[in-house]
Amino acid sequence: MFLFLLVLIIIGVVAGSVFILMISKEDQGMVKEYLDTFLFNIRDHKLHYLQAFQGSFLGNLLFVLGIWLLGISAIGLPVMVFMFFTKAFTLGFAISSMIMNYKLKGCLLAFIYVFPHHVMNLLLYSFLMAYALSFSIRLIGSLVQKKSLDFKVMMNKYLMVLGICVGGVFISSLMEVFLVPFLLQKVLGVVL
Repeated sequence: MFLFLLVLIIIGVVAGSVFILMISKEDQGMVKEYLDTFLFNIRDHKLHYLQAFQGSFLGNLLFVLGIWLLGISAIGLPVMVFMFFTKAFTLGFAISSMIMNYKLKGCLLAFIYVFPHHVMNLLLYSFLMAYALSFSIRLIGSLVQKKSLDFKVMMNKYLMVLGICVGGVFISSLMEVFLVPFLLQKVLGVVL
């Protein structure tokens, strides 16, 4: 299960990295403009921390809840895999955008942007996906083979996984909003 998820992450990151090269010059210009605005706001201390935290935590929470709920249903399997893939794709796109626009300095920006919160999120999402896929496959197997499951035990364990992931995305959102901008501010004078 984890090998499948690792391969899915790698494919998503590579696809996102290649996608930036395939979009039009106008779209690449829009991406550069967005990155410049984002970085200048951080450099000039114009980030609204509470709003940023609420947006980050809510987005991560909705993703976790979506995966968790889809894991309970038998039909949620392909949707979960697609959602997980899009997270890796977006990360690959963001990393390659920074490197493409800021060259060698973009590598430093991308490193700071990815570590530690995106790595933590990917680990949490992989942990949740493994349980959600397993839960969904067990449900499908019990329906096909007409076997009974100890649903209460499975659900208690699955609720515990949800609790761990919600706590984890809370911490990663704090890192994303408070730690990453602080680190970026330290290097932006050198980069921009």
